[in-house]
Amino acid sequence: MTFGSQAQPTNFTTNDYFKHQRKEIFFGVGATQTLTDLGGLNRIGTDYSFVDLEFSQTRIGGHFGYRYRLRPLWSTKTILQYGWFSGDDKTTNEPFRRNRNLNFSTHMFELSQHLEFIIFNNEHFGKRHSIKGLKGMRNKNTLVYVFSGISGFLYLPKVKGGAFLRPLNTGGQGLPGGPKKYGMFNYGIPFGMGCKVGIDALWRVTFELSYTKTFTDYFDDVSGVYYDFQGNGLSAPAEADPSNGAFAGWTAPGQIRGDEKQDDAYFFFNISAVRNITYKRTKKIKWRYKARY
Repeated sequence: MTFGSQAQPTNFTTNDYFKHQRKEIFFGVGATQTLTDLGGLNRIGTDYSFVDLEFSQTRIGGHFGYRYRLRPLWSTKTILQYGWFSGDDKTTNEPFRRNRNLNFSTHMFELSQHLEFIIFNNEHFGKRHSIKGLKGMRNKNTLVYVFSGISGFLYLPKVKGGAFLRPLNTGGQGLPGGPKKYGMFNYGIPFGMGCKVGIDALWRVTFELSYTKTFTDYFDDVSGVYYDFQGNGLSAPAEADPSNGAFAGWTAPGQIRGDEKQDDAYFFFNISAVRNITYKRTKKIKWRYKARY
């Protein structure tokens, strides 16, 4: 007489447990924010500070990617993201920026490579097989991690509801005596933290906040000083100086238009659905009885 074997709980908390969840794909949506020269609080801007964020300018993004678990505490991931970003001097009552009256909106596409370090984990799988009436250890997959890496992004700043700004050379970019014309592609260094919560052996949800310091001050098309279009025999585009005229001298040629000493930055807050593509769910096993005579 033989019986079908029972499925024993499989606890992957050994040094090799991570191999059973080594490969993951993920996708999701999120919120975006920027720290640029535009908008901010009702005071002079605070460099690289969350307190200068203008939450009315929060926009949306989307992403998908692939994660590979290198070691128990190390992972690498490749992520492709789309983000819509926005900034507007009308959101602040700080006199200089309010008078400047500039705004921008940009669609951005980013490809990033991150290295993640897990600072907390509680991971194990419950019973490998699902047997009716048999209770076993529940699946757990909770992680907290930090990460950094490198990003390359394509961005296309424009006036809200209007023209693309780069071809207009609003700050005299590429014109006689003006700054060098900026490109549509740039790099950044992302930093962030995430939390992964398991649903079962195959699916998880992650919540992730990232901050990316770019190597450009033209994410919003604003940097340097006001260009002297008239003095160089050129017609100034309306987008170069849409100031409200309250302090006309503040936007004269040579006056500060943006802080060229501080490059721009942006944020993503992402929520992702994560699928483990290494571990495969097995079918239910029924009890069997076979008698031999």
